[in-house]
Amino acid sequence: MIPAAPAGERTGLWDGFDPEARPARRNPAARGAALVDLVHFVSDACALVFSYALALAVRFGIDPSDFESPVRLHGHAATYLEHAGWYLLVLGAPLFALYAVFGLYEGRRRLHHTPLLWNLIVSNLAVLLFVAAAMFFRKNTWHMRGFLPLVLLLDIPCAWALRRLVNAAIARFRARGRLLCRALLVGEGPEALALQRLADEGRLKGNRVVRRIPSPAGPAAARAALEAAATPEIATVFVVDPAIRPDVMHELLAAAVRRNLSLVVYDPSFLPLHNPFSYGDLLRGQPLVHYAHAGASFPASRLRVALSAALAAAALVLLSPLFLAIALAIRLDSPGPAIFAQERYGLACRRFRMFKFRTMVADAESKLDALRDRNESDGALFKLHDDPRVTRVGKFLRRTSLDELPQLINILRGEMRFVGPRPLPCADVEPYLHTWHGLRQFVRPGLTCIWQCAGRSDIGFEGMSLLDGWYVLNRSWMLDIRILVRTAWTVLFGRGAY
Repeated sequence: MIPAAPAGERTGLWDGFDPEARPARRNPAARGAALVDLVHFVSDACALVFSYALALAVRFGIDPSDFESPVRLHGHAATYLEHAGWYLLVLGAPLFALYAVFGLYEGRRRLHHTPLLWNLIVSNLAVLLFVAAAMFFRKNTWHMRGFLPLVLLLDIPCAWALRRLVNAAIARFRARGRLLCRALLVGEGPEALALQRLADEGRLKGNRVVRRIPSPAGPAAARAALEAAATPEIATVFVVDPAIRPDVMHELLAAAVRRNLSLVVYDPSFLPLHNPFSYGDLLRGQPLVHYAHAGASFPASRLRVALSAALAAAALVLLSPLFLAIALAIRLDSPGPAIFAQERYGLACRRFRMFKFRTMVADAESKLDALRDRNESDGALFKLHDDPRVTRVGKFLRRTSLDELPQLINILRGEMRFVGPRPLPCADVEPYLHTWHGLRQFVRPGLTCIWQCAGRSDIGFEGMSLLDGWYVLNRSWMLDIRILVRTAWTVLFGRGAY
């Protein structure tokens, strides 16, 4: 997929890697996590049903086991009992969607349990507000306005208690040696010994360390070590060595992905990046970062592209007045075209012309070399506070990210998606295509990404590449939704934009 590089420069790190390909065998850790997530979903559904039945009993004195009640009862009581399935669906669909957004069904991403009670409270109250607003604006006098809110309020303690019981049962199963995944530990320092102790105490959430090896000295040694130590029963690899070199770590990551193994890395470099999605676990005050090959099927990949194009077309129609207003403001502020187009690298390093609203003077490209020595970022990124080339309107567009809106055209053409690594200028990213940074080129670029949520221009190229690599290997529909929601919040307050 990556074009050829001059002799001696190509690392071959990700040769043949296809992030859209479904793995030949499912990782045992993924199977166990999917089973646990299914059990949690069933328990949440049971809690909602029980809360509904309890609300019927409290409000109307109905015994839900009496199926003849709708015949004898009248008005609200009979309707709420007779159409219980419909009301449970109306409440459950947004409620369980919010549970997913808050990570309550992503146990495989964390070694410790996701904060439960707070997320239950926020999700149920959000649905309660939605129900209350719907009743208010519809002016529906038929509904008892206190019944459905009562169901949601009762669901908070019911779901919490049932989840705690389920988690206790799962812990007992794991204590007896069931639902356990065998893990390989790479590292010998105090951090590795600390994780080994957690595993021995049964505190690694279903992971049992069965083998430990020292950190490899180089990329070739990393490949050989993982091939020798990662026997078929191994499902997860823990790399716990704060001094490990990035190229060695990424060689271990690439080898683990090819063998369909989950990888958990003790990586202090992630701590200042403030990634709100990648970790919830700390070891000796430093993050444990989880990687897992997403492996989307071909139909799912095509569906993502088609859905993105449809949403982009609708957005272009709805935002057309805003497009015209911005274009007019740009033309009045400075001479030159309103739209700026530049070649960028996309999926598989295919070049495409990315569109933006022009935020700089028309001859900004010719002035770039004179400003190179003032670059405040690193690697392939050029960032400069108070860049003299930026126009007055351009500063506002950058602060609000409105300059990115023309990329809806690129999404409509299938060159980009709403969520994905940000495309970089071809000349700037060329030297990094065949290093570990090149992992970001294996998916379609996006209008927004984790980098936008974690600090935008405040993060350099190395940090951006770390975040993009994590996204490529962990992406999912739900992660994309969470990134879009977080992006809206970040853009609203203009953090890290210049």
